[in-house]
Amino acid sequence: MPDVRQTAFDIIHRLRSAGTQRAVYAELRRTGTIFGYDAFLIGGLPHSPNESLADCSMISGWPTGWTQRYQQQNYLHQDPVIRYIRATTEPFLWQEAVTRGDRRGLTVMNEARDYGLAEGFCVPFHELDGSEAGVSFGGSEVRLSEDARAALHLVAIYAMSRAKAIARRTPEDDAADATAGLTGREVECLKWAAAGKTAWETSVILSISARTVEHHLACAARKFNAASRVQSVAEAIRRGIID
Repeated sequence: MPDVRQTAFDIIHRLRSAGTQRAVYAELRRTGTIFGYDAFLIGGLPHSPNESLADCSMISGWPTGWTQRYQQQNYLHQDPVIRYIRATTEPFLWQEAVTRGDRRGLTVMNEARDYGLAEGFCVPFHELDGSEAGVSFGGSEVRLSEDARAALHLVAIYAMSRAKAIARRTPEDDAADATAGLTGREVECLKWAAAGKTAWETSVILSISARTVEHHLACAARKFNAASRVQSVAEAIRRGIID
């Protein structure tokens, strides 16, 4: 695999120009050939007994047969991956979600294998309003290095952001996207964070304190309504604020 950091940013730049869900779907399908996954799903988690996972799906590259089987068997409440999304904010491999003795969970995972979903990687999202969502990548064999996991994490954050933006896009949003009210210093700190610099390294480059760098990054995160620095960087790239 080529340099995964650069690969991730190349994918993000292409997603940035995606104006439809079909375009996002096509890019994620292409990305699968790079990272080794065969299927993917972007969607929210149901919070009503009347909702299914399919109802909350935004962009699905999941096997149709598995989607139908999943709904027929009402696997939502037995799925260990769904349970783990609700419990953690960190990306995880599917195997990390399965606990010994969870027979129902093991049944779900074993049946998924029959549809080509033996292994996977998931990125959970927890919004400030309490809603939960996830981006899941699966396949017969998904083997990711630590660097590849970090890169796919970034791609997932941006893909989720793009899917949401496309779903709710209005002309007013286009005007508001310009800078999100960021100061010049906040933009500079985000640029260096995107380049992989720590707060201390950025402080040396900009001749300010590391605490001030952290403050600028925290302010940028609030303006983006982002839960992490990685999300802030992805959002800044999405809006064209940084390259």
